[in-house]
Amino acid sequence: MNTRDFFRDWHAGREPLLRQSTFEAEEIYLTRHIIPYFETVAPVLENITPMQVKSYTTMKLKNGRMDGKPGGLSLVSVRKHLSLMKQAFDEALIFGYIERNPAIGVHLPKRTSAVAERTVFLTAEEAQKLIDGLKGYKVAPAVLLALLYGLRRSEVLGLCWDAIDFEKNTLTIRRTVVKNLTVKEYDGTKTDNSRRTFQLLPEIREVLEDLRKTAPPGSNYLFCHEDGSFWRPDCLTRSFQRALKRIGLPKMRFHDLRHSTASILFARGWGLEDVKNWLGHADIETTSNIYTHYSRARKVLLANSLVGMFKIG
Repeated sequence: MNTRDFFRDWHAGREPLLRQSTFEAEEIYLTRHIIPYFETVAPVLENITPMQVKSYTTMKLKNGRMDGKPGGLSLVSVRKHLSLMKQAFDEALIFGYIERNPAIGVHLPKRTSAVAERTVFLTAEEAQKLIDGLKGYKVAPAVLLALLYGLRRSEVLGLCWDAIDFEKNTLTIRRTVVKNLTVKEYDGTKTDNSRRTFQLLPEIREVLEDLRKTAPPGSNYLFCHEDGSFWRPDCLTRSFQRALKRIGLPKMRFHDLRHSTASILFARGWGLEDVKNWLGHADIETTSNIYTHYSRARKVLLANSLVGMFKIG
């Protein structure tokens, strides 16, 4: 069977089973990465070998970017590619197109080596500098919410005023706004664990009350344009990057704020399970990976504190 046709047909059959954002993410993985590679090295599906799958993952980690920039994809991204291929080949095996799944047995390095790949972990002091520098910027409330509650970008953008209960003093995460090929709002969260309710911290309550005073009439979203339409994910990202540049701070992803929250909470003595629940992680492994990075950074800090403690010679 033709490799390209198989992947396309298999993916098309998944559309009714997936959220639109997930379906579009898979389409990007397949059409921009997986299909172009395998239709060149193995245009016939049954000729794909485990070595070719392994070569694909190695290539993507080293120089697999498709945006013209040097370097490879993150380990997290390549892990998603490999998982998708395993699922596709499983179905090909069921229908008799192949005799074995060539992706089974292909392994990637452990996730712990990928956490700090492109991630910026702010300390509490650095986070305070960021908050101070962003005063007066429209993006400032979004950054503060992300830092204090460890929110994902999609969760920040999905916040509506009905999620804020000023009487009970709570904030509930129940909607998301995501973008892959299209921008989509979901009346739901990434996972069941992601749906969570926080107490409104005094500083957040004050910010939200001010934000409500300037909200466009009839608007539902906390972060919206003058016509009441929600901010697109790329709009928030660009606003954040422009603000960082203007105030002279290093470039970082908006998602790095979420990792920074975890790191700061660990520094304040929170346990793994507490941080997991606060951030809404689906499993403890994700939280543990961030803690591993924090522990290494903490050891360096502790070691530096010993410099000059004794006079030798």
